[in-house]
Amino acid sequence: MTRQQLLERVKNELPETSGVYIMKNIDDEVIYVGKAKALKRRVKSYFDETPKTQKTYALVSNIDHFDYILTNSELDAFSLESNLIKKYKPKYNILLKDDKSFPYLKIDMKEKFPRLQIVRLPKSEQGVLLFGPYVTGTRISELVALIKSAYPIRWCNKNFEGKNSQSKPCLYGEIGKCLAPCVSVENETKYMEMLDNVVAFLNGKTSDIKKKLKKKMDEQAEVLNFEEALVTRNQIKMIEAIDNELITSLASDADIDVFAVAEQDEFYNVNVMMLRKGKNVGQVNYPLPDAVGTKTEILMSFISGFYKDSATLPKEIVVGAFGEDEREMLAGFILSNLNKAVKITIPKIGIKTELVKNAEKNAEEFLRNSKARIEKKQKATIEALENLKMLLGLKRLKRMECYDISHISGEFAVASMVVFEDGEPAYKEYRKFKIKTVQGNDDYASMTEVLTRRLTDMIECKENFSKRPDLIVLDGGFGQLHSVQKVLEKLDVDIPLISLAERNEDICTTFSNEPVSLQKSNNVVKLLQRIRDEAHRFAITFHRQLRGKSLKASLDEIEGVGAQKAQALIKHFKSVEGISKASKNDLMKVEGIGEALANVIYLFYHGENN
Repeated sequence: MTRQQLLERVKNELPETSGVYIMKNIDDEVIYVGKAKALKRRVKSYFDETPKTQKTYALVSNIDHFDYILTNSELDAFSLESNLIKKYKPKYNILLKDDKSFPYLKIDMKEKFPRLQIVRLPKSEQGVLLFGPYVTGTRISELVALIKSAYPIRWCNKNFEGKNSQSKPCLYGEIGKCLAPCVSVENETKYMEMLDNVVAFLNGKTSDIKKKLKKKMDEQAEVLNFEEALVTRNQIKMIEAIDNELITSLASDADIDVFAVAEQDEFYNVNVMMLRKGKNVGQVNYPLPDAVGTKTEILMSFISGFYKDSATLPKEIVVGAFGEDEREMLAGFILSNLNKAVKITIPKIGIKTELVKNAEKNAEEFLRNSKARIEKKQKATIEALENLKMLLGLKRLKRMECYDISHISGEFAVASMVVFEDGEPAYKEYRKFKIKTVQGNDDYASMTEVLTRRLTDMIECKENFSKRPDLIVLDGGFGQLHSVQKVLEKLDVDIPLISLAERNEDICTTFSNEPVSLQKSNNVVKLLQRIRDEAHRFAITFHRQLRGKSLKASLDEIEGVGAQKAQALIKHFKSVEGISKASKNDLMKVEGIGEALANVIYLFYHGENN
């Protein structure tokens, strides 16, 4: 439809009531979803002569037609908009990726001898204590190490429910790293008392753990164990640094997320500052290069997609860019969608106003430092996609799939399928394959099997494989290309196909016997290298996982290697794969492994001929 035709449709069809509008391009792809209190007025603004931003013009130029859904209220429209954005992932909406799901500490009090676990995307459960989020990844690992050094809580993941006391403690219990509550009722009582102290520390009460660590440091220094005393002193400094992050103007139980947005040349960045137990636990920036809308619309849409469930919600959200209508709508959205009442504050004076200003300053600073870099990367990707489309004569190039095979002499043979959408990895779309029908080292046959399975599933619209790629990329030369081309012909599937020959990075195509040679600095080559290397990485990782599991199982089969010796071997070589590669002399360096046993272990992995 032309712009005038779209405008006429708006005037003739749309009512002045609340609802959601769904903008689509000529390929019937959803490119933008929006909500409106008055649909006719809002949608009309896209196609009339009113001034528009450059990104809005870009959006409008890609709109071929639109759908709309009427709702009972603006709140219902807001909820529907959020769900449709998650479903369609439109180009011009805010799409939050799951790669920034923050870690939490979890203690399941329903467990016998509760332990400390690091979790992501936690769920609210009765009897489960959650602490976090911990915005910086290094801190949480340091925090867990600190807690375990002061309080010998259990390290194992065994299920002790319904079991009697053990006769003796494990290795950690013997060396004093665990209180060994599994051994006696008296230890179990002491363990639960100690766990209360751990919970108190995670709730911000640090005096007890500081006393314990200072006493420990003094004892280490007395016996001239200065290296360990230094480690303990650093742990004390870490606690003091945590204490210094306390914002004294806030209540000690303050649980707040502060949101601010910065904009420069229609390029947005959202800063999220998190405070837990009255302490600033960190901040994260989310650049939104494709987002369209006002600052208020950007923040509303962003916050609606930011929280995974009620477990990740704070008690209070502080934001300075809202009016009263937005405040009420966001509170209603959270209550109806996440089943939790959260206070939404729009501060005018006081410490929370200062927090908003600080978040705004950080959002602007990040935007100033990163905008040029992100735009340059984005431009290079867009140009590479356009150039690749021209090179191959494609009408559309949104979804690329790349495949690679990994094995060792035909053993543990696997394949990877990685997906790039709009030139960037779409991690949720990645798939793994175990090679089932091919014996030995035959990459062509393996690739034939994998593509036959994948494309058959696509034809049959099977879950997880129903999407159709715009381009298939293979790692290899004309041999791989022709083997997969036969699969496409046999299944009567018309999908463009190329391969990237690793030696000279030549592009092999189905329409010429001569490869396309481009300079390695060419952005098309760089894009294809990225997807090929990602497929290679993903395949190797899967292969190593399978091989590692097999090796771990095999360790239990070695005669003379019990649990204690196995633990000593893994501690020394770091992994079972490391053990399998070790020489006899290296194996004998492990405590408890003599020459005879070292020979047995070596022969188990290498055979009689080595």
